[in-house]
Amino acid sequence: MAHNITGLDHTVLAASDLEAARETYRRLGFTLTPRGRHIGWATGNYCIMFRQNYLELLGIAEPGGFTAGLEEMLKQKGEGVHKLVLGTDDAVAAHAALAASGFNPSEPQSLKRELELPEGTVLPAFSLVHLPPEATPETSMFLCQHLTPELLRRPEWLVHPNGAEHMTGVVVVVENPSALEFAYERLFGAGSAVRTDRMVAVRAGSDVILFVTPDDLGTLFPDIDHPVRPAPYVAGMRFRVHNPDAAAAWFTAAGVSHARSLDGTVLVPPEAAHGCFLEFSSRS
Repeated sequence: MAHNITGLDHTVLAASDLEAARETYRRLGFTLTPRGRHIGWATGNYCIMFRQNYLELLGIAEPGGFTAGLEEMLKQKGEGVHKLVLGTDDAVAAHAALAASGFNPSEPQSLKRELELPEGTVLPAFSLVHLPPEATPETSMFLCQHLTPELLRRPEWLVHPNGAEHMTGVVVVVENPSALEFAYERLFGAGSAVRTDRMVAVRAGSDVILFVTPDDLGTLFPDIDHPVRPAPYVAGMRFRVHNPDAAAAWFTAAGVSHARSLDGTVLVPPEAAHGCFLEFSSRS
């Protein structure tokens, strides 16, 4: 476990209308947590939880307040996944390991948010370690330790009607994937980055961050349309489901636009998921 990084902890999807994003992902067949509010910030969220990672829908809950850059991000790039968050079981140890390797991480930062449960508000707590841009070229990443995991992983929140069991990785579009191989292998450990032609697959724990060129994105996922966007950006999220046929049946019944690949994989286009395509497959 290089630098005490356990894998992909969560992705952050920036939404211009948080309640609309909640309704979209509910219709997509995900179970969402109650609404959360970051203490001292003007942002709110809903989370889609799995046993080992999750997707965070993040939006502005109080216009005019501190949004930690979210408002500018939405203006410049629009909706979509704008941050990848790495997991750690010990933020202090991770900071020390990263500093010893010359990554210049921030000191661990405490963060709490209010989570509005029917029985009352609780305060999930986290410890964050931020990385400078040069440590994770072409992406924005930081580390997160969950100090109160029991507050976010209630059994009923882990069951999703579309059958999703785990977020297995993300697809990131960059102009030159091969240029990233060394930087990410340095962060995640020897052998973690594998280059194939122009693509680079980086293994973070059991999850994979796949860097592809704009041309390769269309080649790998030809069954859906990909809007033209300036690189770099996170183009898609990938989920493991037990039965792709059942996922497709859910989308059909819900009136959700989707496509099927020859291998049975189900794809939801980015316009139906707030800026990021979703892949549902039985592959790990």
